[in-house]
Amino acid sequence: MMHNNKFLGFWTILRKEVIDNLRDRRTLTTMGISIIVGPLLMFGFLWFIEKTVNEETDLVSAKPIELPVLGASKAPNLMNWLAQNNIEVVELNLDAASDQDQAIDKLVSEGEKLMILEIGSDFATSFEQSKTAPVRLIHDSSISGVKKIGFSTVQQVLARYSSTIGQLRLQMRGMSPQIIRPIQINISDVATAEARNSEILTMMPYLIVIFIMVGGMYLAIDTTAGERENGSLEPLLTQPVKRSHIMLAKLSATAVFSALTFLLVLVGLALSFKYVPIESITVSVDSAKVLIIFLSCLPFVFVACALMVLIASFTKSYKEAQSYLGMVMLVPSLPLVMLGILAPEPSVSNMWVPSLSQGLIIIETIKGEAIASPLIALSMLSSLLFAALLSYVAIKLYQHERILG
Repeated sequence: MMHNNKFLGFWTILRKEVIDNLRDRRTLTTMGISIIVGPLLMFGFLWFIEKTVNEETDLVSAKPIELPVLGASKAPNLMNWLAQNNIEVVELNLDAASDQDQAIDKLVSEGEKLMILEIGSDFATSFEQSKTAPVRLIHDSSISGVKKIGFSTVQQVLARYSSTIGQLRLQMRGMSPQIIRPIQINISDVATAEARNSEILTMMPYLIVIFIMVGGMYLAIDTTAGERENGSLEPLLTQPVKRSHIMLAKLSATAVFSALTFLLVLVGLALSFKYVPIESITVSVDSAKVLIIFLSCLPFVFVACALMVLIASFTKSYKEAQSYLGMVMLVPSLPLVMLGILAPEPSVSNMWVPSLSQGLIIIETIKGEAIASPLIALSMLSSLLFAALLSYVAIKLYQHERILG
């Protein structure tokens, strides 16, 4: 009975905060938007990429690629080969008195020409003597989109011409072309369909971490800076309830809505993966994966909520808390940068880092690759310890009278 009375204040405040928050349109609107916006952001972005790439590829294949060539008359067979491969050769004439190398480099760097093929002065002589004949393909590597596809196409056509001529030279000498191919490389891709969608997998942790924090942000502000601003915090602290219980009740209520948003976003993404009409997506997220991700990443919910409640407790107004938490929301996403840049594998050295370890769990689970149980346990324990430390600091803050100042 004493045990129940001891935590009666905690449960009373927790219930009050949850009920009040359910009546708050901002919270329900935020949760609803999170469930809808999460999938829309991901799949809208992917749909745009797929549409753009398909259009650019179709555009390249539909009409010839224009290729300015300096010294085209020195390599008539090469020019015919280019024309046969949907490349329109445009002979380029420059002032003989000028530095031609510098002039063509300038044409490309300033964007007047996408690329230029320069035939070396000794090309014809070297070609006739079955030597290596020099050509130079000038381009700007900073280009993107359809222009980059055009350059890659020209590069591949030139490589095929070189390979074909090399094989013909060997045959003319009674030698098998296989003599210059001592190794035949056969590539077998063992990656699962889910693992091939790397751009999707690296995006998901960012979205999930952000929405975990968004789901609890308004309640974290309302129960701290909001109550201080409207004057309801002081009467609450005068009640016969331990301040540590008051703080933990506010944190728990925040975690409830953050976890609920997390779960609903996961379900929304899983349904989107199943029904989204994007041909390039082969990711499958079933209920088992949703459950594994939710339970494994749940400790991060407490880290995020403890951090938001702690920061909001230092602020004196709702507006000030919003400003600070807007910046704080970026902090957990910083370790996730490593996922796209370094592509780390789950290990003892990184699974103790909150948000990074959860990001790895999300990616590996969606790929269908199991993470060792001790590594998942390390991630969960580490996150709980971080959450406990942040909660302890928040409790100490609430035990000082300065919380009312």
